[in-house]
Amino acid sequence: MRMFYILLFIVAICACIIFWLKRTKERSIRTEKFMQQFEHYQSLDSLKVITSGNLTMQLLLESTEDIQSFLTSDNHVIIYTVSGKTENLFYKISPTGDIIDSLMINSRHTNIVFVKGFIIDKDTHQYYKWSFDGSKQPIHATVKNGQLDWKVEKQQEQLAAIVEKSMTVYVDYQVESPEPQKSTGDEIQTTQAIKTYAILNYFVNDECFQFYTTLDVNRHFPYSYTQKLLLNNLFRRINTAVSGDKEVIQTANIQYRYFQKTVQEKVRFSGGGGNAPGFNKELYHGNLFTDVVFKNDTLRLKEFMYLDEEWHASAIDINGKNIGTLTKNKAQPPVIVDAYMYYTNPKLAYALFSNSDRKLYLIKQS
Repeated sequence: MRMFYILLFIVAICACIIFWLKRTKERSIRTEKFMQQFEHYQSLDSLKVITSGNLTMQLLLESTEDIQSFLTSDNHVIIYTVSGKTENLFYKISPTGDIIDSLMINSRHTNIVFVKGFIIDKDTHQYYKWSFDGSKQPIHATVKNGQLDWKVEKQQEQLAAIVEKSMTVYVDYQVESPEPQKSTGDEIQTTQAIKTYAILNYFVNDECFQFYTTLDVNRHFPYSYTQKLLLNNLFRRINTAVSGDKEVIQTANIQYRYFQKTVQEKVRFSGGGGNAPGFNKELYHGNLFTDVVFKNDTLRLKEFMYLDEEWHASAIDINGKNIGTLTKNKAQPPVIVDAYMYYTNPKLAYALFSNSDRKLYLIKQS
């Protein structure tokens, strides 16, 4: 009787093994059939030019800083990139999708301010109207109260005129520290106070003026105003729900199809700074498969990423569900992929695409 139960147990184990192998094989076949639809997706990781049907997408520009973009009234797209520490490169793309002009300014990128198509060099106090008229000659801004010797009443009158007449005002705050003075003999050494002031770069009829003032201008030009003014980005907008956040503008032209998990790995991250303790994360290695639609054609792309399913910092939905946080690395700080970026309008014969704030692709029909 005991032998019967042993044989029955062995038969049950064998049946379970056979059933498991059968289910595994069926699952493998279903996975293989499912993945066949993604066989022709082309890799963003390795290709600079991707073609599909009548479409061609090519890597147009890269930058060491976040790329800025601006659309002029005559539908020229101005792109601002940075190369190295001092090469500020501006490109003009025509409505047909061709780069028709460029401008280079040698200065630290922190000295360059791109304001609604105007280019200001804070170091030289010059500006460029190149985006609008093609002129590469810098123009000296007209300075007002450069010596900071105007009385308060006169400064207030000038500020009121700027608020009334100018729609574009960039405020540059400055601090002037006086040099220490040596004491002579038995005289007591005096220390002069640090002087703080603001430079208002404002435009009237395409002419740039600089107004130096010791007035408090924050009420008229708060941080939110400056943040919106300097948002030269065709892909992003200010997220009013989260201060300082620039969210990707979602579009139906980007259709996320599938994230293929290949490997699961426990990764140790260092703390966020100071004495913050480290922590572990379960990450999936894998590929994101995405359709990018332009006019009547579709580009099919894939890109390698890491997926953290616990947090949801990426705005990437598949079948109506946010899949988590996607990153391009597995180290601290993580390079988060917010979402793919896409821009076009009916007056452009092309579309712009980006998978990174420092890369720009152009999509055209052949």
